[in-house]
Amino acid sequence: MSGQTDTTHDEAASLTAGHAAGYCWVQGPGARGRCTRRPGHDDDHVDYYNGRQSITDVEGYRWPQ
Repeated sequence: MSGQTDTTHDEAASLTAGHAAGYCWVQGPGARGRCTRRPGHDDDHVDYYNGRQSITDVEGYRWPQ
């Protein structure tokens, strides 16, 4: 055993789980967050939970599709 993990499998499993939960789940640049919009949206990716500057912010990280 080399001790390395199969990140391709982990990413595919994570994406499947995210879709099942109703999220787009595409990972943001620099692995800062994941898109929490609905699957199949046709605008920017948004993480509504991670990256908020204050508790009253509506969204956190945003990146182009």
